Amino acid sequence: MKKEAASAVAVVLLVLLMLLAIAIVANAQQVKPSVETRCYGNGAFGISNLDKSGGSVSIKKSGGSSSSPTGSWREMSNGFYKFTSDDMAVVDVKGGYYTITVDRKSYGVTCPPFEFSCKLINLTINSCYRRNSTFFGKYTAYSYRYDKKNEFRFEKPFMLRYDATALVGGKKKELTHAPNIKSPDFEDINITRIKRVGSNTYTLKWQTPLNVSRFMIRYDDCDTAKYKFYDSFVCTDRPSCSKDSECLQSERCDGGICIPISCAACQYQANHTCVDYDCCTDLDCDSGFVCGNNRNCQPLSCEFDEYVVGHGCETLECAEDEYIFNSSCSKLNCAKGQIAVNHICKDIICNDDESIDTETSSCKKLGCGFLKKAKNHACVSVFSLWFGRK
Repeated sequence: MKKEAASAVAVVLLVLLMLLAIAIVANAQQVKPSVETRCYGNGAFGISNLDKSGGSVSIKKSGGSSSSPTGSWREMSNGFYKFTSDDMAVVDVKGGYYTITVDRKSYGVTCPPFEFSCKLINLTINSCYRRNSTFFGKYTAYSYRYDKKNEFRFEKPFMLRYDATALVGGKKKELTHAPNIKSPDFEDINITRIKRVGSNTYTLKWQTPLNVSRFMIRYDDCDTAKYKFYDSFVCTDRPSCSKDSECLQSERCDGGICIPISCAACQYQANHTCVDYDCCTDLDCDSGFVCGNNRNCQPLSCEFDEYVVGHGCETLECAEDEYIFNSSCSKLNCAKGQIAVNHICKDIICNDDESIDTETSSCKKLGCGFLKKAKNHACVSVFSLWFGRK
């Protein structure tokens, strides 16, 4: 019995060893997963199945310049790593083929046209107050230009969620007006918009007898901790007025109330209102013009050896037989017996036994015949040399 038991144990151990060996061989023969890349309509991209994490990451479109996006690394379940960029790393209204470089290795990815990112919504509450049973909540939604011709402007303010803290029956109560939630006391509101350069200014009006102490705005479809489209404002009373002159220069009279003027980055205050600058960046100007210190488009001034490209200057690179004139390269057209050297014409100097080839503007070896010798770039008779004749 003891021998049989020992034999059984040996068999079990042998089977276990065989299974372990099979597992080791299978693991050694496991095929490494290929690197996968993806790009999304919000401008984010991801690359997975990388050997290690923490490497430098850049992305570049064919013919464009590379950029280093922000993002995060994490370990995958198969032991490899994945990098995911923040959205709007690739802002391209047409989409296209990009190259992702991790350290020194490059991988291709095709990105769809850019559609929307929560980063585009950037809100600031300017003021909130109540006068004559009307509550006013004023805020600015800043627009984002993501290429030369496309600018995001938030045109649907009723997609936002508005929360108001008010005293109801001596107790604080949270009232909500959102696409899917509307408190009975906060259901009937009116929102108007003023379109400005670089932003839209909105005014929410609500007929209510309630005293509102705080006003909040957010967008429920995006992560409020990650994106700047959430704002909370403590409401205060504003002085009453009948015309702008009764308010400060930095205020205007709106609905009988003096309210602060909040101008966009490309605006200035003047006479109780906001006035648009002529330009905010060089892209607002025509080609050959730049946005000056006074925010107006001014002609671009390049050096004599430069030419205008869009809103900048680039150095001319003329050929040896060209010279710079009127910010362009012009042919020298050297005379016969001259050659272009470093953008100027110089006389061709040949050896005594050479002549000038006018066709090629170069020196050509003289082929003097019998009883002739080269002298002063021509073939002369040796007899004339002996007897002193030319």
